[in-house]
Amino acid sequence: MAPTEGEAFKTLALELFQDESVTGVLHDGNGQIIVQQLDGEGAGAAAKRIQASASAAEVANAYGNVKIVTVTEDELAKPTASTDVVGGYGIALLNGEGSGGTCSVGFPAWSPQGEPAVLTAGHCTLGGATDVFLTDPKGDQAGGGNDDTIALAHELGTVAFTQFGGAGDTDGTPGDALDITAVDVTNDDLSLIPAMTDWKNTDDLSASLASNITSVGTAEIGATVQRSGRTTGYSTGPVDTDQINPYVDYEGYLEVDGRLVQGFSAATKVIPGDSGGTILQGSAAVGIVSATFQFDGVEHMWGADLQTNLAATGGYSVMLDIPEAQVTSLKSGDAIEWNAAITGTAGAGAEVEYAFLPKGAKASFESSAKTTADANGNWTFNGPETPGDYTVALRAKSGYNVSDVTKFDVQVVPSAPGITSPENGQAFTEAVTEIAGSAAPNTEVTLSGDVTGKVTSDADGNWSHPVELGEGSYSVSAKQTINGKTSNATTVEFTVGAAAPSPAPEPEQPAAPEAPEFINPVDGGSYVEGQAPTTITGAGVNGATVELRVNDELAGSATVEANVWSIQVGALPVGEHTLAIRQIVDGVASADAAITVTITAAAGPQDPQPEEPQEAPEDQQPQDEQDQPQQPQREGQLEPTGAEFNPAAPLAIGFGLVAAAGGLLVAARRRQLKSER
Repeated sequence: MAPTEGEAFKTLALELFQDESVTGVLHDGNGQIIVQQLDGEGAGAAAKRIQASASAAEVANAYGNVKIVTVTEDELAKPTASTDVVGGYGIALLNGEGSGGTCSVGFPAWSPQGEPAVLTAGHCTLGGATDVFLTDPKGDQAGGGNDDTIALAHELGTVAFTQFGGAGDTDGTPGDALDITAVDVTNDDLSLIPAMTDWKNTDDLSASLASNITSVGTAEIGATVQRSGRTTGYSTGPVDTDQINPYVDYEGYLEVDGRLVQGFSAATKVIPGDSGGTILQGSAAVGIVSATFQFDGVEHMWGADLQTNLAATGGYSVMLDIPEAQVTSLKSGDAIEWNAAITGTAGAGAEVEYAFLPKGAKASFESSAKTTADANGNWTFNGPETPGDYTVALRAKSGYNVSDVTKFDVQVVPSAPGITSPENGQAFTEAVTEIAGSAAPNTEVTLSGDVTGKVTSDADGNWSHPVELGEGSYSVSAKQTINGKTSNATTVEFTVGAAAPSPAPEPEQPAAPEAPEFINPVDGGSYVEGQAPTTITGAGVNGATVELRVNDELAGSATVEANVWSIQVGALPVGEHTLAIRQIVDGVASADAAITVTITAAAGPQDPQPEEPQEAPEDQQPQDEQDQPQQPQREGQLEPTGAEFNPAAPLAIGFGLVAAAGGLLVAARRRQLKSER
């Protein structure tokens, strides 16, 4: 391997430069050495350097990491000092007689038709200047020269628009007070760069920049501005407040050589020759140098407001350095499936132009497509539809501004083919006899895993492969290959075996128990208020839980003991009431058993009525037998109450009867339940 750093690399470079056709020896960060060699078939002075020496080829053959790249004479590196035009560059403006003055370039710009232009101050054309030339930076005062060393370097262009003060170069009024000239560039050898020089490199003003120019704005009072011009070079200073009387005839307007100019002042020094130069705040273009004045013994600059001046030029605009289109979804060299989405960023609302080129090709947009970044600068487009190796070239556009070109390499592979039978996870009880699927039409599909082989899809993209797979578990994968690019794999897993056992039956739910029974009170019973039973009793399944509801409200619960349950309730008010009882056995509830009882209001006291004596019938029983109270006949029911009963004593008797009758019923119920169990 050839050395790529240190003294060993220097020695290798010296050896390579013995071949006079070698114009560059470079290395990257991956251990690769690039030897730039002039094409022997080229014409011109540089081609005469080529001799018969084969040292470069010999070195390349001796090392595996050396690559020779040939270039034409037009592609050789050239100095840019006199041909790259930036803000702050010196210019001379001359009339037809060859007289005029010197100023500075304010901004590289665009004409209304999108052709290259520059902007400078309007007063620079006083005297009828029409032709504009670049001056040699070394002869300008900022480059170490003086008025006697001013030299013209290149023709720049012709004046297309100019105004100083009011329209027609009048004194101007508020609202019509400009200082701007637009020059159409006519020299095709010049390159305009949207940036401002800091004058630190007079061999190449574009090699040392104070700032790129990324937008157009309005000067912010109190914030620092940067400016550049051919006389004083580069300087900075804060924008003054607007309290600068008596130098302001009107707020925002200053009389410059007898004419009004709308703009702003800044505490930085400028002198003649700096006129027309660049004024930035950050990277935003805000003004053109218009004049110099002193206030309280401090040098100040007056800048013509850029946006106001541009609005009067009929469509000229500042050339801007806009963000490059950058890919964010992948890195160079990554593989993607055909037609996959590629995403990235650019300036908000920028148009992104892209082209798919053969890998390693130079950027070209002859066959390109476009997409647009959204308000957040995000964009997306789909990659190539044909598998292969590509270089993708991108550039962003905003108006006439075009970003630098970015490139990245990408491998485009087919998407994975489909396997339609068997399906993933499928279980078979009989042997599988075919693997089938889909792919691109007329494409080779390779099977791997438990089934191997190759098959070609038909014109509709369908393919199949015969197999004989008996009992067992299987995994089969498929890939397709197009243009030498192989897709990722699709994999299915399946089983072949005996019929699967029937699922276990669901456990039977326990049957609901029968509804419990009421013993006391009975259905349809009627009671005087205050005389209804407050202990509700009944029969149920031993150990069950019973729940009593009165008028749909839970009144209590109890556990059935010896097949009998008992629940205490409060006195029921006058009216009809529904009592419902259910029992719960092993978490399963029975249906409700319900009865209805009625509570009537107690009768008030009545006046005794005198009885008329009556003769006893002959067959009347003896008096002592008549005086014995007769026992009412009832079957487990409370005696209806009425005025003929003593409200206290008969009630006690009635409850005694109920208890006795209830006891008989309970005993009978117990026997019944025992016999059922």
